[in-house]
Amino acid sequence: MELTSTLDNVVIKEAKDEDVLQIYLIEKENFKFHWSRDFILFNIRLSDKIKKFYVCKIYNNVIGYVVCWLSNDTAHILNISVKKEYQNKGIGSRLLLYLFNELIPLNIKIVILEVRVSNYKAISFYKKFGFNEVETKKKFYPDGEDALLMIKNL
Repeated sequence: MELTSTLDNVVIKEAKDEDVLQIYLIEKENFKFHWSRDFILFNIRLSDKIKKFYVCKIYNNVIGYVVCWLSNDTAHILNISVKKEYQNKGIGSRLLLYLFNELIPLNIKIVILEVRVSNYKAISFYKKFGFNEVETKKKFYPDGEDALLMIKNL
């Protein structure tokens, strides 16, 4: 089966307990300091009033996800990640647009996130969606790397 034809079968839905292992494997694949299965499950089980957690699936296989926490009129994206074999295929864009569409009816006005200052690919991706660089958070990551705080108005 060709990869491009399978992308027509993409669905985005709320993350469930049974998605934990697949999300964890994507975490391990993409992040030096990745979340534990317990922390992923904790986020899935948080009330929908304080979080949004969506997975992108093809034929019931998780190929990407996005999670954010909500506070007043602000959404803080904690993680967005796509399985390596599906990167640069528009999956991250679909996840981000889906999230924005879910946040607007909740009267979320601002979306924020942190990204490693060395992750030029991600910074460029976020800028494409209207995020602006606001400040640098010194030694934000466990290895001491700085983070760039980015903000988007919805």
